[in-house]
Amino acid sequence: MKPPRGPHRRNYMEDDIDVNIAIVNESPVPKNVDECTKREYRRQLQNWDDYNKKWGPKSVDNLADLKEFVLRMGKAIRKHKDLSPEDTLPYSGLKSYWKQFTAGYRIYRGPIRDEFVTSIKRFIEPRGELGKLLNLVPDSGPRRHATEVTFAWEGCFLWSLDWKTFSRPRFRVDLWAAVSAGAYTSGRISDYLESGSRFGTGIGLHYKDTEFIVFRNEHGLEEFSLQLTKFLKGKHPKSSKLPQPDIHEGGFGAPQPLYMNPLLFFLVIFCVNGALRDYRGEQGLFKLLDLKLCEDTPMMRIHWHRSVLNQPLFTGMSGKILRAREVSEGLRALGIRSGFPKPPTFHDFRAEGLTNIDLKPFYSDTQRNRIAGHENNQMHQQHYAARNGGIDSQAVYQDKEARSINLGRLFRLVEVEWQPSLWQSLPLMKRRELMQTEEYKAKELPLLEKGKLETASLTVKEGSESSEECKNLLHPNRKPRRDIKRLEQMKLQEYWEETSTGNIVGSEVYACRGVNRPFSRLRPILPNRRRLADLLPMSSRLRSEKGREALRELIALYQSKSEVYRPGLDKCPCECNPKTQLHVYRCTKKSRRFAEFCFFCNEWLYDFDAWEQHCHSHLSLDHLPVEVAYERVESTFLPGYCPYCLWDTSLSAASRLRQFCTKSQWEAEVRDHGLRWQRQHCPDERCAEEFKNGDSFVCHMHDLHRVPEELLIATARGLKRKADMVEDIRQPKIKIRNAWDDATSVFDTWSFEEAT
Repeated sequence: MKPPRGPHRRNYMEDDIDVNIAIVNESPVPKNVDECTKREYRRQLQNWDDYNKKWGPKSVDNLADLKEFVLRMGKAIRKHKDLSPEDTLPYSGLKSYWKQFTAGYRIYRGPIRDEFVTSIKRFIEPRGELGKLLNLVPDSGPRRHATEVTFAWEGCFLWSLDWKTFSRPRFRVDLWAAVSAGAYTSGRISDYLESGSRFGTGIGLHYKDTEFIVFRNEHGLEEFSLQLTKFLKGKHPKSSKLPQPDIHEGGFGAPQPLYMNPLLFFLVIFCVNGALRDYRGEQGLFKLLDLKLCEDTPMMRIHWHRSVLNQPLFTGMSGKILRAREVSEGLRALGIRSGFPKPPTFHDFRAEGLTNIDLKPFYSDTQRNRIAGHENNQMHQQHYAARNGGIDSQAVYQDKEARSINLGRLFRLVEVEWQPSLWQSLPLMKRRELMQTEEYKAKELPLLEKGKLETASLTVKEGSESSEECKNLLHPNRKPRRDIKRLEQMKLQEYWEETSTGNIVGSEVYACRGVNRPFSRLRPILPNRRRLADLLPMSSRLRSEKGREALRELIALYQSKSEVYRPGLDKCPCECNPKTQLHVYRCTKKSRRFAEFCFFCNEWLYDFDAWEQHCHSHLSLDHLPVEVAYERVESTFLPGYCPYCLWDTSLSAASRLRQFCTKSQWEAEVRDHGLRWQRQHCPDERCAEEFKNGDSFVCHMHDLHRVPEELLIATARGLKRKADMVEDIRQPKIKIRNAWDDATSVFDTWSFEEAT
């Protein structure tokens, strides 16, 4: 035979190599999983070992032992979650534990009979014997869809109404940029950030995984667009099939509010990190905004600087990629502050985006599966598609033309509930009514003081359900019950139904409800935030004068070390290193014959007549605050004002506008006047309401002017009061709190970013 044409075939078996017997053996190769999944395998194997140690010896070859194992596990889950017999438990949790146990046992211990595995699956199904015993349900509830209205309201609240101050100001920009990218690309939070399952791997969105271009839009105007890469869970980070969606400025119609433009926040990140190769710094960024494309050039690529290619777009405090947990907790806290009892998650935004894609006739299933990272339509049908598909079945049945309005989308507006009256914003009178209910008393009687559980004696009948609950609550060796918040949320449901007008379907209706801590009082100490609060809600384009000004303020906020800044109290005359601005205030007053600082204008005045005239100008222009309570905000403070002297025209302007820079002085002043005040009307002349009794007056002062009720009620010390359900409790002495502390939310709103 003639030799074949072409290059000589290489013999791959002629090389002498070392064979690694650690991997080349008779052991079957298990499924390749992430390290976090292996940790879950080992955790379930430890549960099996604990079961054998306590109740063993047991064997996986005995079906009864396996049934007892999952029964004990299910009972332990219900006990850990502190569920009542009526509460349901999702079937998916116990099912996943069983799958992790069987997979881990087969990898590390040995085989398990397939018929036993199938029997246990049927045993724990909701219709199985164990499922009925544990009150298991198929899932944790229907999928919610966070619509554009929900997204727009959270953005409006974050930038124009949010009273919270972040210890790391750049996190506010990173948070909204990440949420915008997730919502606009129907992405998971783990697609762009380092999730818990990839902890320490650094897998997430980096500059090398993105493309930045400027193109000419439909109106012939220049517009930016950014192409991202989704790092799908369960997929290799170097896969060539990862989705690459894009986001843009949204220049397809009328101008939107600036906070709805995702490129605005990404440009801030690019500018501060020096990511733009040919447009470095703030001046280079504005040069890029003025870039004009040639008529024959539809787009132009903007190159990254070589030094940032391997850096992540979102960075944490350590300089590494931002963790998904931080953003998830920040989004949850934002949702609670903005009025959502059950805040929307990244998956709720993702579900709405994928549902809208499915409803558009010009997008195919292939396009939807590609952007979502799905292999087929089944994943979308089971987990993301709305149960109301928007089909006008009535018109179909009557053989008529379908309506142009998608009623299914209107019903999706109510899936993420918005309530105007969460606990932190309830009026004092309504809060008192709820706190007097028997359920609230039974849960709230144990007092947490400095992390220790205080015991209390309860006047309830022995053997009753309340008695057993209270014994569990007050046991010194047990942790405090965690269902207090859940109970308060349940007790507020009746009030919500009475006061709420249902879910809000427009931002203008959202804005009609004031927040529980007005942002307006914080404006003097938040210079960047107050300017952004005026700019970002404006409907404008990025290249307009308002858009450029918003860019400057966002860059300044991103680079700042604190959102709080009060000029005038940043330098101490004694040339020390002050920790608080109260120290600077006191030192300045001591160093001068006369010195007074205006906390409205952030400026010093060193002459008494000038100070009197300055106070008179504020009084004549009605620059007086409605909230008069003393408050500490990071290293500075908001002085307290006496609401009674403030409107006493017989006093001088300086006396009326006297600023109390310590909490004790302000409380003593208000208590002295409050106990002598005739309570038919409010001392503030702007309040026209009249009060029939002192209790309604106290509630008004607490709700509107932030004056704690303790400062307005006389207490008869030394007199023994009649013991009842509440007064029989030996409560520890608690310091009088300021008005805002008294109105603290019952929800846990701290985040990883705040704690660090």
